[in-house]
Amino acid sequence: MSGYVLIIDAMSNRRIHLRSRLDTVAYQVDLAETQAEGLAKIRQDAPDVVIIADDLPGLKLRQFCRALRASPVSQLTTVVVAVRSENHSARVSALNDGAHDVIDQTADATDVKARMRSFLRSRQFLEDTRAHRAPQQAHGMSEAIPEFAPRIIATIVCAASFDEAEINYRFGAETGIETRLVAAHAARRAPDEDSDVFVLVESDHTDEARETLAALLTHPVSRHSRILFVTDRTGKTASPLDLGAHDQVPTTVTQNELALRIQRLARRKRDADRQRKATTELEHKAYVDALTGLNNRTALEEYLIGTDRALAVHPRQVAVMIADLDHFKAINDNHGHAAGDVVLVHVAQTMKAHLRDGDFIARYGGEEFLIVLPDVTPAQARSVANRLRDAVADSPKAIKNGTYVRATISIGIAVAQRNQRVSTKALCFAADRALYDAKRNGRNRIEVSQGAIRPAIPEHHMGA
Repeated sequence: MSGYVLIIDAMSNRRIHLRSRLDTVAYQVDLAETQAEGLAKIRQDAPDVVIIADDLPGLKLRQFCRALRASPVSQLTTVVVAVRSENHSARVSALNDGAHDVIDQTADATDVKARMRSFLRSRQFLEDTRAHRAPQQAHGMSEAIPEFAPRIIATIVCAASFDEAEINYRFGAETGIETRLVAAHAARRAPDEDSDVFVLVESDHTDEARETLAALLTHPVSRHSRILFVTDRTGKTASPLDLGAHDQVPTTVTQNELALRIQRLARRKRDADRQRKATTELEHKAYVDALTGLNNRTALEEYLIGTDRALAVHPRQVAVMIADLDHFKAINDNHGHAAGDVVLVHVAQTMKAHLRDGDFIARYGGEEFLIVLPDVTPAQARSVANRLRDAVADSPKAIKNGTYVRATISIGIAVAQRNQRVSTKALCFAADRALYDAKRNGRNRIEVSQGAIRPAIPEHHMGA
């Protein structure tokens, strides 16, 4: 994974030491001595990650972070502050001022490399989803907690021998964090579905926390939650960050820093939740008819293509029905188009309610609907059509001024037997001809296509 890392530190020995901790084969590493020199390099070529010393002369970290995020070229740059490990107040201040993360100035190479890989994965994800995000939307852990932020559920997961004194996991009400303490085996078996963040506390003696990490990342209940790994086993085994953890801290982490990191992870989790919801809603709009709530023409065409492919591999009986409202123009003329829409929606939902779960229905045209019934005989298809026709006719719809409109439908049916090997396009054509017969023969009727259905599926589609 390639990347560009800029180290800004006034002390040359620390710059060189930190560069030696990075994989310079995988990363391009540049050095700067002052904040001004670093900003000049950033303006020229924005790095993926900036590591800046917390004691850099003249450093105003909050303004530095804001400057990077205000520029389109550097707003995705990850800002990491190098702090002495024992300076807990400086670590918390850096996070509050806008840093994405803090590292020890003397951190071992394994930990630094794992964090770089994690930062670059996060950046790649942000770039991949940037088109769907609001312009200039910042990322990281620097956002202020809203005054009425939703409650954060943090589940502390530990070994059975866990000593509660080992880590400060209880937080004040002002943090908005509610903690729950569970054993690792219980978290693996049944993760808390309300949890925003799982905090895994690793023992020096077992790999139980790592096993729990793997389980939480794949469990349907917890796979979208965020995971904070608490461990002192750096450099000894694979990094939890490489195994899928979203953040990692030592057991010496202070309560304030732990709270900040949990809040950060909870915000990221909820941002991702909103993104998934927005994507789902867009997909819904792309495939659902806005008026009736049924599948639209796009969904119909994709369904028929998939059905043709499936029938080519596994032939089976299938019926296509086209239903059309009778005298719909008269309903619009007599009661208005708004009332016509109400009746159209009512008919659509009435038919949908009387179909099986595996049946497919879509709005085919203005007042036409196409229905696909898998695995039915001609007699069964006619029975379903009768059920739909009767349900519509027997449920007049109330419109304005207490007026009721009784709509009826006509239906044309075409059925393919297992050995016929016909396309859905041919079935639609035959059903449309049968619908024409139903209209011509008096409406509120059902007609089944008679005779052979042509054309057959071309040979080059077989097995597609």
